[in-house]
Amino acid sequence: MRAVVCVAGGTELAELPDPRPAPDGVVVEVAACGLCGSDVHAVERGHTTEGQVLGHEFGGTVVEVGRDVDGWRVGQPVAVDPLGSCGSCRECRRGMPFRCAALPNLGINAPGGYAEYAAVPAAQLVALPDGVPAEWGAHAEPLAVATRAAALAGVGPGDAVLVLGVGTIGLNAVIALKAAGVDLVVGAGRSVTRRRAAALAGADVVIDTREVSLAEHVAATGRAFDAVLECSASPGTVTEAMAVLASGGTCVEVALSGEAAAVPLGPLVGAGLTLTGSCAFARADFTAAVAHVATGDPRVTGLISERVSLADVPAALVRLRTPVDLVRVLALPTT
Repeated sequence: MRAVVCVAGGTELAELPDPRPAPDGVVVEVAACGLCGSDVHAVERGHTTEGQVLGHEFGGTVVEVGRDVDGWRVGQPVAVDPLGSCGSCRECRRGMPFRCAALPNLGINAPGGYAEYAAVPAAQLVALPDGVPAEWGAHAEPLAVATRAAALAGVGPGDAVLVLGVGTIGLNAVIALKAAGVDLVVGAGRSVTRRRAAALAGADVVIDTREVSLAEHVAATGRAFDAVLECSASPGTVTEAMAVLASGGTCVEVALSGEAAAVPLGPLVGAGLTLTGSCAFARADFTAAVAHVATGDPRVTGLISERVSLADVPAALVRLRTPVDLVRVLALPTT
């Protein structure tokens, strides 16, 4: 099969043996796989291993079933949960399967979706309804990440929430927050194209952070935020976000950043603020995301800027380092 593998200095298209299903697994023909920012940065920073197949946002069709597998059939469209979970360790019991050491995480420490086929444990499949395009399965993972972050924010009707950074996860956060009934969602970013996408995703207000600071926006509107979902990883944004929270508000750090942020302890204590991290998702978040995707919500399915072949994935991963007009790119391995 064809697959995109990691090599010194980047990635390249290669021929690999077709995977075989484990006794408790299946082989999925990958219909689509999202090019995630975490993959972009891992390749850019050299945080990969030789021969590694990335890609953890994918859906496809079951083409082979392991001998011990029940309930799955050849030809069935599926979304793939990349996170393995033993279900019994401390991390899994706390809803953090991404920290489980017992099972593989597809596209991270096991071969993922930048390939024509992927071997997947049956326990990591979620069925798509018949008739739903298998490509839509690629939308579930980023929506699950956003669903988890929105839940940690603890918001709903009557609340105002800021989404800071409107890349793929930020855009999905807008969708998840509106689905949770949040009255006012403000999207903030720098890219014109991504701000436009934030409005299409359902943001009630969109601001250009190069022209209006968060503090200026709050001063002009007179409304502080009940929560901020920080999805940008830009330096200084945690401190900036904490400063625009209403009393009792929550800042959810979603973006992976190496910054040692300065946290204002006075407001943290005196105003009862909360700062929490949100990484990946629990199984319930993923199944909820698949159910949402299966409705065909155009805000989810309409986020795609480009669809590229496997041969074009290495160049696309480089272009996404400075995305400019790119919002979300899908690899279609069968094209």
